[in-house]
Amino acid sequence: MNHDLNKTKREENLRTGITIALVYVLMFLLSVAGTVRNSKEVPIKEPQRSKIQAQDAPAEKMAITETQDPGIFLKAADQEFLEGLTGRFQEGDLEGAARLVEANQNSLNEFPCMYSEGRLKREITDGAGLVFLKPAVVFYGDFKNGVPDGTAAAISVLSLEEGRRYDYSYGNWKNGKMNGSGECGYRYYDGVTQDITVKTSKNGMFQNDLMQGEITYSSTNRQGETAVWQFQTADGVIVRNDRWIRDTDANGAVIYKLLANGEKDHAYALSERAIGEDRWKNLILFSQNEGGGTKQ
Repeated sequence: MNHDLNKTKREENLRTGITIALVYVLMFLLSVAGTVRNSKEVPIKEPQRSKIQAQDAPAEKMAITETQDPGIFLKAADQEFLEGLTGRFQEGDLEGAARLVEANQNSLNEFPCMYSEGRLKREITDGAGLVFLKPAVVFYGDFKNGVPDGTAAAISVLSLEEGRRYDYSYGNWKNGKMNGSGECGYRYYDGVTQDITVKTSKNGMFQNDLMQGEITYSSTNRQGETAVWQFQTADGVIVRNDRWIRDTDANGAVIYKLLANGEKDHAYALSERAIGEDRWKNLILFSQNEGGGTKQ
């Protein structure tokens, strides 16, 4: 009888153990199923973020592409002209530059434009290059913020009744105006038949395009005779001293005369009105709105 009782207890303990083991197995399976489900749900959000980023990326790339200047198409002859013109400016051959500009005024038709590093572009970028404000108004040198800034030269080519001429300005520039040492003037280089002044030069210091302090002015006639004067200016206006002789012309109007350096036969004469005008200034203004060029 005791043997049967013990057998019964062992069977109950076995069933209890099996039940507990099944419970643990079930809990383990449920835990594994939950982990697998969670691991599958996490990546669902990540692809959604990636898709949004992928949609934004082309827009950013497109914005960058749209701001780039594709440049202006150049024919081989136009490229040769611009390279030749760059060389003339670099050599200081302003007459050669003027002749090239005159011969190629129909080459370009979009203004302003800049030729730099072998490309012609609509935007005036920082750095060195050629800038055309008009077909016959060209600047060469350093540019910053769309204007000459540094060392630069400019020519304006004109076809006048008395002959073909170029006006010029070169020297130091700041914020689009001549500031510092420089020179301006004009040259008739072809077609002159009359006895006129064929070359002039105004050399000195500039402040915002106006000459300041002592300047040297020279004038050359058709026969090649050159006279030189030195005098003082302030804000582009002559400052008279006792070297200026007050006189009258044939009509009795008041004039002021200044004898050329070391000469008695050459006098520079100005009317009373003209001597008070701001005539001593940069001849070629840089203006993108008005096209620039010689200010008469």
